Amino acid sequence: MHAFYFREAWRSFKAHRGLALTTVFSLTAALTLSALFLLVSWNASQALRAIGDRREMVVYLKDETTDADVQALQEKIGELFGAATYVSRQQAWDEFSQQVGDADLLRAVDTNPLPASLRVKLKPELQNFVSMDASAKQIGAMPGVEAVRFGGEWVRRLDAVDAGARNAALAVGLLVALAIVFVLHNTLRLTVLARRQQVEIMSRLGASDRFVATPFLLEALLQTLLASLVALGLIFALQQVLAPRIEGLVFLPPLWSGAFLGGSLLLTWAVSAIALARVLRSSGA
Repeated sequence: MHAFYFREAWRSFKAHRGLALTTVFSLTAALTLSALFLLVSWNASQALRAIGDRREMVVYLKDETTDADVQALQEKIGELFGAATYVSRQQAWDEFSQQVGDADLLRAVDTNPLPASLRVKLKPELQNFVSMDASAKQIGAMPGVEAVRFGGEWVRRLDAVDAGARNAALAVGLLVALAIVFVLHNTLRLTVLARRQQVEIMSRLGASDRFVATPFLLEALLQTLLASLVALGLIFALQQVLAPRIEGLVFLPPLWSGAFLGGSLLLTWAVSAIALARVLRSSGA
């Protein structure tokens, strides 16, 4: 029985080749747009993650803080917020000297004005503006802490960019889903109409709706599979062309590519099942 469904679907695909290819081209256009945005979203998320990994908090210590106090503070911060690395006044001055690089200017400074500090690598769940702001206030209230800095405005903008990218990806996904619904519904309607006589004969002979609809459903899945593979192939070719010009541009990982294929087929199955029920009912099957 299953072989019959596949044979009928393939026969319909070849018999209505023009309509089938038009459908594949239309789906390819919509899915290529979706895959392109997935590629942009993936690379943007990787870039944002790389930047986010460098988020850290600098805790400046009071001059009178003892070594024992620093160690206790370091352990407490490490337990609650993330690993804390101690930077002495001399280490801070050495780093500052390397950054400035002007020996005459450095000699004009009589004494080292830089305080000792703790550089805190925050836990992943705290690497957003709201959590970092709250953490800074809590750490700032601890004994021995002079001030806390974490670049709040920069973190806020980075979070806004990340949220904007996710919302844009969702909007494009919805638009592509609507395009697929439109293309599949009209294609299935035309395909059923082209085989209306055959459908009516099968219905009069007692064939169930499922028996009649399954070949159409398989044909729609086949068209979507072809369109999805072509879309991924086009995006892979585009990535290969642009990779030498854009540093760090990579293709979608296997999980994302598989999700793209699976999502497309799942959407097609759902849309086709609903559309076929309506089309067959309106055609009198």
